[in-house]
Parts: sequence; C-alpha cells; structure tokens
Amino acid sequence: MNGADEGILDQAARWHLASVHDDMDWDGFTLWLEASPLHRAAYSDIALADAAVEDHREALAPFVEAAPRRLTAKWPLWAGGALAASLAAVLIVPQLTAPSTQAFVTQGVSRTVALRDGSAIVLAPHSRLTIAGRRQDRLALDGGALFAIRHDPDRALSIAAGGLQIGDIGTRFEVQTNGPAVRVEVSEGRVELRGDALGQAVELPAGRRILFDPAHKLATIAPVSSRDVGEWREGRLTYDAAPLSLVAADLARYAAVSVTVPPPLAGRRFSGTLSIHNGDNAVRDLAQLMGLELLGHGGAYRLAERS
Repeated sequence: MNGADEGILDQAARWHLASVHDDMDWDGFTLWLEASPLHRAAYSDIALADAAVEDHREALAPFVEAAPRRLTAKWPLWAGGALAASLAAVLIVPQLTAPSTQAFVTQGVSRTVALRDGSAIVLAPHSRLTIAGRRQDRLALDGGALFAIRHDPDRALSIAAGGLQIGDIGTRFEVQTNGPAVRVEVSEGRVELRGDALGQAVELPAGRRILFDPAHKLATIAPVSSRDVGEWREGRLTYDAAPLSLVAADLARYAAVSVTVPPPLAGRRFSGTLSIHNGDNAVRDLAQLMGLELLGHGGAYRLAERS
C-alpha cells in the first residue's frame, strides 16, 4: 500500500467517522466520492472493514494484534499497519448470512446514513429509514430523505415509499412521503417508479418531479430545478400544485408546526415557496397566499375557509 493509497484511506476513514454526526458535510462528502473511483472504493473498504471487525471481533483476534473497536469510537487505531491488517482480514470473514435489517429514526434533526458502497442518504427530521439485504439494496422510507446512490449495474436497489416502489439507477434524488402519497424529485440520473395505482412503470429523468397522491387521484410530472431538490436543508420548500395535505405534512416535519387541514381543503392545490426558518411565519404565509383563515397559535394551527 503506497502513501497515496494510505492518504485516500485516511480521508475515507474520516468521512466514515463523520457520517454518524448530525453536522455531517453531506455536500462535501458527495463531492469527495465523485472526485475519483479510488475514493468510492476506499470508502467501501473502510465501511466493510469497520462492520466486519465489530461483528467478528473474536474471529479476527489472531489477525489483528489489537482488534480495534468501531472506527466511530477509536479512529486512530485504524492507522498504518492495523488498518492494513484489518482490511486483509475482511477477505477471510465468512459472509454466510444476510445482515439483519437496520432502522434509522430521526426526531427534530436530520441524519446522514452512509451505505457500504459509498452511497449516502440524508434522512430528514421526523423520518424513518430501514435498510435490508446483503447488499443493502432493500430500503423503506417513511418521511423524507435525499439520496446520492452510487451506480452499480449488478445491484437492483429498491425503495418502498408510500404507495410506490422506487428503483434507482445511480443518481441523486429526493423522496417525501405522507401516507400513500409520494413526491420524487431527481437532480441527477434517473429513477424508475412502480405501483399498482400507476398502471405501468414510469421513468423519471433528471430535472423532473412526480407527485403521486392516490387519495386525491393525482399523478403529475413536472419540471424541477436541481437547486430545489433537497432544499429543506436550506430552509425553504417549493411547491407546484401540491395538495394542502402534503404541504401541512411538510411543515410538521421541517418547521415543527402542526397544521390541521379539514377534508374539504385537503385537496386544494398550492404553488409557491415557503421559508421554514420560522414555522409560525410559514403557516401564516401559507394561509395568506391561499386566501384562507388561520386559527390557533403557538405552533398548533387549523386552516379554514374565510367567513
């Protein structure tokens, strides 16, 4: 292993360490991954080695003089020879059983989840993501997430979200769910969408979004700017003819305000951009733009027709 290789592994280890923290520099991580195939390979090796050493500590003891604890707890132990020995040991660890399902749940803040192949997922606040399969290729999302998935022609990654199955073909995209309703926005690459209510598979390329809402018999495809994909991280939400029920769900997730929308108003469409730095102001702006009356206070509101 030459100095350049060790330098890349050092960077990969530091990114892996950072991935468990809420302030992870997701954009920087993505740029680093995309800068070179060597970066992606190194990150995959680090993540696999970390998992293998933790899962097979006793079996690896003869191969690693002092089997390191998880990289997230003791990163310095992965330097130099210990790192090389651990990576070599991975090659002899039996992979006879599929890993158990992993579940990630967020409360008031987002979290970055890094997959072993170098892919990354920013899980939105108040969301749940489960990951299953030997190759981490079966995912399920309840809430919101921003995906940056590494292309692998030998893997068929599938994400269950609301009433849809999303097949990824190596891309960057956002998914938001509210019960069976789903929004998907693609900034790079393309995804394939399947669902009983769709009738046939839909391929969604970069620069397009789909809003699928079976409760309101809505399935529309429209353009989307790449800057609007994942924009909740920058404190705003943009809509194009979205049902008020979906807007209310987003405000609860990203602006920490409860907005009750009565059934007669749930399907009414909203287009525009809301700043979510202040949830109370966001709800007031929504009511004003929609010409509705806003009832309530202190983070709990109800929309109603003006009398």
